[in-house]
Amino acid sequence: MTRLWAASGDASGRLVFFLMNRRIEILTRAQLIVLIVFTIAMNFSISITHICGFLGSALWLYKTHATRSWNQLRWPLWIPFAGFALASILAVVTALDPLKSFEHLKRLFEMGIFFLILNSLSDPTLKASLHALLNTLKKFRLGQFCLGKPEAMITLSPRNFFIGLIVLSASVSAMAGILQVTIHGLSIHHRVSGSLSIYMTFAGLLMQTALVTTAYLFFRNGKNKWMWSALLLMILALTFTLTRQAWLGFGSGFLILLAFRKPIFILLLPVFATLVFWVSPLPIKERMESIANLDDVTLQERLSMWQLGLEIYKDYPVTGCGFKCLMKVRANYPEHKEISRSYRTLHSNIVQLAVDTGTVGVLAWLFLWLSYFIAAGRRLTSDDDPANRWVTLASLSALIAFLAGGMFETNFYDSEVVMLAYFLMALPFIRKIPLTKPA
Repeated sequence: MTRLWAASGDASGRLVFFLMNRRIEILTRAQLIVLIVFTIAMNFSISITHICGFLGSALWLYKTHATRSWNQLRWPLWIPFAGFALASILAVVTALDPLKSFEHLKRLFEMGIFFLILNSLSDPTLKASLHALLNTLKKFRLGQFCLGKPEAMITLSPRNFFIGLIVLSASVSAMAGILQVTIHGLSIHHRVSGSLSIYMTFAGLLMQTALVTTAYLFFRNGKNKWMWSALLLMILALTFTLTRQAWLGFGSGFLILLAFRKPIFILLLPVFATLVFWVSPLPIKERMESIANLDDVTLQERLSMWQLGLEIYKDYPVTGCGFKCLMKVRANYPEHKEISRSYRTLHSNIVQLAVDTGTVGVLAWLFLWLSYFIAAGRRLTSDDDPANRWVTLASLSALIAFLAGGMFETNFYDSEVVMLAYFLMALPFIRKIPLTKPA
């Protein structure tokens, strides 16, 4: 009788263990699919991206709860992220219009992308699920064309797979932008937006993804024809946007990559820039010439906007006047009424944050980026593995571009652009975590 009970207990335990493993497997597959859609949608639909971001986070947290693996999660940079979140909340509490300012707090959830990507792509169960999916796709001709022969072993890491997805989706979006030029032509009054509705968002995404692709070609595999083709498409589309701050951002990130690859080539950049200018069509030449023109209309408008921002900051120096307060306080500065009526932002991350969140918010924001660069720099100097170094350099160059472009544009307030920045920000910190069985 005792043996029968023991056998029955073992059978029940095996059944429970099987059902638990099956549930984790289903959760992992769902999480993988959602993350794939999320990554692709960043270049096409902000609504789908947000939905998948929330759904992916929910699946990740529920799976962590089901496996009781909270102690395996990693939270680098949580202090600076929390500091900026608290500074934003303080700005809302002290805002001139707290209810209207409160709407902006939903953007704080976008910071969760950093931790979602970091922990999800470090998960060995997600890697196993990804390999199972890719092996299934290899049964079809298109899958074999992209992934190789069915019998070839798949060793692709989730991190590199998702980087490839980012490059692929950005390339498709770039082709849409190039097609717009062939149909409608190119002018400052008709700037290409690719698969998105706003050319600045399109340029911000291309700027970061093109630098990731460049880092791959410089430091990982310079013979990959597909990546060279993708880079050419993205640079062409980025050029056609006529977005100078994105050009500045790309140039800043490219200088960083060049400094690590071949510093001597930096001396040849003026020659290369001259050749590009010489072969460029007239709208691009005019846009390039305007960079050095201190009398340029848009530059003067930005200077006026920054002056307005400085005056508002002087009146609300500690915690700012709250998010979206520009529309409320602009009547108090009649000497800038034309500028404040024409624009909803002040075309600079640092100026906009100074107005919205004051000194507290600006210091918290700067602390966040300083912490990231220090942590990523440590990764770069302590890791000799080329498979990790190129990813760290890709992340660093893309984030430098994001911040450089943000000197003349409020790209930190652009959801699509900042979500990609958080995604790329997480890449250097992805490391394999041990596989544990559900309790």
